[in-house]
Amino acid sequence: MKPAGRKRNERLLEVIRACRWTYDACAHAVRAVARENGEDLPSLQRSHIAHWIAGAHPSGLTPHLLAEAASRRLGRQVTLDDLGLSSHANSPTRRAHPSRPQDPITDLVTLGRTDLERRDFAKTALYSVAALAVPLHEWQEVVDRGRRAQGGGTAVGAGEIEAVTHMTATFTRVDEQYGGGHARLAIVAYLANDVAGYLRGRFRSDEDRRAMFSAAAELAYLVGWKSFDSALHGVAQRYYLEALRLANEADDGPLAGFILRAMAHQAVDLGHGQACLRLAESALDWSRDNSSPGVAALLTVVKARGYAAGRHRVETIRTFSGAERLLSQVDKEAEPVWIRRMGFGEPSLANQAAQALRDLGDINESERQFRRSTATRDGVGHRRIHALTLANLADVQFLRNDLASACKNWSKAFDAMSSMQSHRADQAVRNARRRLGPLGPRMPTFAREIDQRAATMLRDARRPVAR
Repeated sequence: MKPAGRKRNERLLEVIRACRWTYDACAHAVRAVARENGEDLPSLQRSHIAHWIAGAHPSGLTPHLLAEAASRRLGRQVTLDDLGLSSHANSPTRRAHPSRPQDPITDLVTLGRTDLERRDFAKTALYSVAALAVPLHEWQEVVDRGRRAQGGGTAVGAGEIEAVTHMTATFTRVDEQYGGGHARLAIVAYLANDVAGYLRGRFRSDEDRRAMFSAAAELAYLVGWKSFDSALHGVAQRYYLEALRLANEADDGPLAGFILRAMAHQAVDLGHGQACLRLAESALDWSRDNSSPGVAALLTVVKARGYAAGRHRVETIRTFSGAERLLSQVDKEAEPVWIRRMGFGEPSLANQAAQALRDLGDINESERQFRRSTATRDGVGHRRIHALTLANLADVQFLRNDLASACKNWSKAFDAMSSMQSHRADQAVRNARRRLGPLGPRMPTFAREIDQRAATMLRDARRPVAR
């Protein structure tokens, strides 16, 4: 018998029917969103869905996970109110961007302070595919509200711009060496305090103003990138969106495209190939008017990853060929500073091509491209990506039954991962154990040494989650 006072949730039932879900399918979809956001709900079953429809209220973060799952299924934003759950949700709002955005500086400060002050923020920030469906031109309307909202005080000029760009370069080098979990909150504090103060200042010229907003956008992107590397995907998405608004405020189309490219990479890594493709196409559109060959090549590469995720082999190969042609036209000195800073070139293109070919099932060619990437990259200056590429190379070699080569490259990858705080690096170590474990008693001595080393690394990596 239904408990007294409990009312059947017809709104939730209507949404589930619109999704064409069985109760089992609904539970599966919610569990999938939970796993993606670092939650584990293995006990969630069809009986829970039935209880919710009967009038029970999902606890904790579950209503937001349910809303995101339904949003993905229907291709539109589904709110808690749509699910009949808004009056019972007792957890923080989980939108990917504010429901009523203020000017970009105010929202940046709010985001930064929330990140610094709320210890549960990393868990309550939900990655939202539905947010990616928001027409990106609407952000321009938000930007216009805050354009030229200037304060008083000392005029901001070249010296302050140089200080921010220098700090970004320094933080980027540290990030590449030690991973996203190192010094993330220090950058957030600098962004939300010093840099936000510059953005609100009085500028000597409109050119200086645009340059400062571009510098701030790149720094906000870096926080997003570090959050992504730490598997804080909802947090990363929020910083990427704020970085996009700042780049738009600066009228910096290529940088906006670069940020959209990062969002596309996040989408494809989380298994959302179609979202990746849409974002990559938007990135190319936003930067088309004044894009350099290097920028165009970088954005074309991520479009190819989107095609590969959808198993479109012909389009993938054709798009990568286009990126190769663009790369051959690059004059490094003429490229934006953020392209030079990330070291985009042949190693990056080969690494992305290898991942795309792996997605397409072409393991032999994938191995060749991973080898090309490791052979041409500066493994000292770009330690993390070099380590991850070595681990990916080892993985495809394992799939080709070349166990000796795989273990040799896992060993090199583990060497490079020393003192690194990176969830992606930790995942690569876990993957090595997952591959080697089933060999059991048949595991050769050299492979057993790698497996034991991986186990030790994972035990030592039990550190607090990066916030």
